[in-house]
This record gives sequence, C-alpha cells and structure tokens, in this order.
Amino acid sequence: MTMATPVAELARTSSRRWLLAALLFVLFRALPNLSYPIGRDQATYFVIGEGLLRGLRLYRDLWDIKPPGIYVLYSGLGRIFGQVMWSVGLVDILWMLAISYCIFRFTERFLGPPAAAVAVAVNAAWHCANGYVDAGQPECFIMLLVFAGYFLVSHTQQKGELTATTSNWQTARDLLAGVCLGAAFWLKYNALAFLPLLAVVPFLDWSGLDQQPRRWRLLISRRAWLGRVGEIIAGFLIVVVAVLGYFLLTGTWASFREGQLQVVPRYAMAPEMNPHFWAAATGSALLGLGLWTLAATGASLLIAERHDLSHLLPILAAAAMGFVSTASQLRFPPYAFETCYPFLAAVWGYLAWKAYQEVNRTAQQRPGQWRAKVLAGALLAVVAVGPLRAEVKEITERYRDLAWWRRDSADFFARYPAVHFVVENLEGQLQVIHALRGLSSRGDGLFVWGTAPLIYYLTGLRPPTRFAVTNHPLISPWAPAEWREELVQDLQKSPPAFLVVERGDQVPGISLTNLDSEQFLALYPRLSRFVSCSYDFMAEFRNFVVYRRKLPGTTEKCEDHLAGQ
Repeated sequence: MTMATPVAELARTSSRRWLLAALLFVLFRALPNLSYPIGRDQATYFVIGEGLLRGLRLYRDLWDIKPPGIYVLYSGLGRIFGQVMWSVGLVDILWMLAISYCIFRFTERFLGPPAAAVAVAVNAAWHCANGYVDAGQPECFIMLLVFAGYFLVSHTQQKGELTATTSNWQTARDLLAGVCLGAAFWLKYNALAFLPLLAVVPFLDWSGLDQQPRRWRLLISRRAWLGRVGEIIAGFLIVVVAVLGYFLLTGTWASFREGQLQVVPRYAMAPEMNPHFWAAATGSALLGLGLWTLAATGASLLIAERHDLSHLLPILAAAAMGFVSTASQLRFPPYAFETCYPFLAAVWGYLAWKAYQEVNRTAQQRPGQWRAKVLAGALLAVVAVGPLRAEVKEITERYRDLAWWRRDSADFFARYPAVHFVVENLEGQLQVIHALRGLSSRGDGLFVWGTAPLIYYLTGLRPPTRFAVTNHPLISPWAPAEWREELVQDLQKSPPAFLVVERGDQVPGISLTNLDSEQFLALYPRLSRFVSCSYDFMAEFRNFVVYRRKLPGTTEKCEDHLAGQ
C-alpha cells in the first residue's frame, strides 16, 4: 500500500470541496421540485407498475408504447411511496443528487474539479427549467446506468493509463457494465447509442490529439481490448436474453411482439405521415439543444484545437452519442435531451474554466496593471449576468411555488403554474378524482377515454381493458384497427361503473390527428354507441365529462343491438 503524496492529498481535498459545493447547490436548486405533480407520463408508469404488482402482464393486460424497464422501475417506486402526489418530486431530487455526482466525477477526469462543478450547476438548471415533464423519465435513469457502466469499465484508468488489475475482478466489472447497458436498453432502446462510451472511450489514449501529427492509440493491446469489449457485450446480451425469455416463459411473447416489434416501428413512421415532419423536427432539435449551447460547443472546439483537444473531445464524443440517442426517436420532447445535457453542460464548464484561466494568466503577466484585471473581471461579469439573473429569477419563483404548495396543495395543483398545465388538464383531473372518491365503492371499475391516467392512480379504480392509460393507439393510424373492436368488447364484457370522456387533450405529434377524445367519438361509432346505451351523464368538470352506468334492466335492448352490429 502506497502513501498518498501531499500534492495528491491536496488535490483530493480540493475535489471534495468542489463536489460538496456543487451538490449543495443542486439540493438548493432541486428542493422546490417536491411540489411537482404527477404528470401524464409518470402516472402512466405508476398505473402499469401497480398492475404488474397485482400479477397483470405487460402488453397483454396493460399496454403502452415503451419498453418494459420503466414500468418495472415504477412498480417499485409505487410500492415505496404509495399514491401520493409528491412522490415524483422526491424521486427527482434524489435522482438529481445522484446524476450530479456522476457528472462531476466524469467531467473531473477530463477538465478538473472547477469545470466539473460548473457542469453540475448548468445541468441542474437545465433539468429544473423543464419542470415536472422531465422528472422520472426513462432518459434520466438511462444516464445513471450509462455512467455506472462507464465507471465500472474505466475504474483502473489513471493519468492516461490502464493500471493492472486482477483478471477475474475486471471480467466481473466488464460484465456488470454490460448489464447496466442492458438495463438501460430495456428502459429505452436508444440507450444502445452509448455502447461506444463503454467500449471505446475508456480504452483510448486521447493525449495524442494534442501532438502533431495527431494520433490515436489504445491503452491496451488490441487483443486485450477485444476481449474486454466482448465481456461488456456478453453482459448486455445476458440482460436482453433474460427479458426476452421472461416474455416467452410467461406466455406473453405474442403481445410483446405485437406491441414492440410491430406497432413501435409504425409509431416511428411520423415522417411518412406528416409532410412537415422534418422541418418541425429540426426546429425542435435546435430548440432543445439551444443556439447558445451550439455556439459554445463551436467556440470550445476552436479553443481546444490549440493545445488541449484531448480534454474536450471525449466529452464531445459522449455528447454526440447522447444526441444520436435523442434523434433516433424522431421526436424531441424536452426530456429526450436528458441524454445530452450532462455532456453539453460540461462544455460550458470547459469554457468557464478557460475564461478564468485566461483572466488569471493576464493578471499574472501584468501584476501592476490593476485596471486590466478589473476590466477582465468586469467583462466576465457582463457575460455571466444574463444567465445568472434568469437563474435567480427562476429559483425565486420556484421557492414561492413551494411555499404556496405547503400552504394549500389543492389550490396549488388546481392552478398549477406551469407551461404544460393546459396539456395535462390537471385541474379537471383533480376535480374528477375528488368526485369519484366520494361516489365510488370498492370493486367499481373506471374507464377514461382520453389521456389522464392520474385519475386511475389516485382513485385506485381499475380499468377493464389493457387500453386504459391513453387512447392514442386507438385514434392513431399507426396502431392496428382491430384494437378498437377489442376495446369495445372489453367494455361490454366488464362494463365499469364510471366512464370519463376527456376534452382538449389532442397531441397531434403523437396521435397524428387534431381531434380531441370527445370529438373522435364521432369517428368511433361502436364506442359512442356503447356510451350512449350504457351510461347516464353524471357531471362535467374542466375538460372532462363523467358518466355513470345505468341501472340494471335499462340497457339490455340497446346493448343487444350493439352486440349484433
């Protein structure tokens, strides 16, 4: 065992201080997230996760478009927290602390502790600015797994070399890194874009990029590298085969194949169905990345090209993988960029640190020129004042919201101060939930014709069909037409006590229609007839109409006619 040198110990102490400061800022920045509502996506994950705990089978008994990993994860979160609104916010705070630690350790390896601390702060600001829509999304958990895999593979890398380690331990770490990537794959298939971050980046000697001519080399022999890559891929395949085996052994392979291998490819056919897709996608991508961040990336390349490209290029390579992961979805919601944020934030950390170094160098060269020092500091302040001012305003507003939530959470959620409020119809959902809690009894069923799974989750009422959390597959051209018939048959077989129809919930980017759920009933006569035959109007709330099942003996003739259609 070797004793740490005073210089090494001093460096570790400095690193810990920067890390602690960064994490304290993240905690301060993220604390208001406790007031997040459960959004449509998170409610979907909770509802399906709760169904899995009851023994239902994914895709056969509970259908949604995403791979199985996120629902399994939320089944555990649902069991831990129960049916409480603040669960997503608390998970988001804990996740932010974990991902911030990962970002710091990753960035520190290439750019040092100060730049890593800036990267953590910038990533936290971006994530929080998107609000609850980004909280608890698959991309968030993907990045934790990707970082874990990277650290497992590169744990022996020090100062550009791979130190020797016990073969069995290294094999176990490489296999576990592959397992992490496999778990990320089952959260979202596009996580596979990060394979080079595990299989290539840790094994390259980047220092040759700062020499002329620029060169690349492996830190280990090609044979040893191929062996370790094989171990990573083996770990990945173990997880993939295990999950596929689960669907085969539980008799749900046909449902998995239909949903994930037949419908998902059609779901990705938006470019063929929307003539303006590429223009809209390009605009969304640029908006998500940010023009200033793109400019900063270009500027960082120009600066690094002189003498420290080896420090920046690994981070830019990881950012490129993140964008490939994002762009492969062909859709660009805000949370999709969580796979890019950690590395693009590191770019800002690089620029901030280089700016500080340049000011410091100028001051040292001209120790007597205090005016030059003041001018340089003023220039940096002017550049930073805009973002800092916006950040202070954002944090102040979020803490005001947190105080409002603590005073009266019902009033807070009814008038939730977020740009996504209209899409979620949160006020109407809470009104429906309150009404159904007062009128329903144990064993009553519920079906929501719309995109409001939070109603299921907070009332505990269960749907009689697998097409419950969203009606997008039933109103969209990318799903099988026979699913509409299946829905009506499910409802006829087990008619729920309550049925809810949503208004103003159209999402053309997904459903490829401008009609909301209520308007679409005119194009779905089988369901419209079932509602009119079997249900009476009960109440109307903001963007929701609630129906109650008619008394026995009053629907037979109508339902017989419906069954004969």
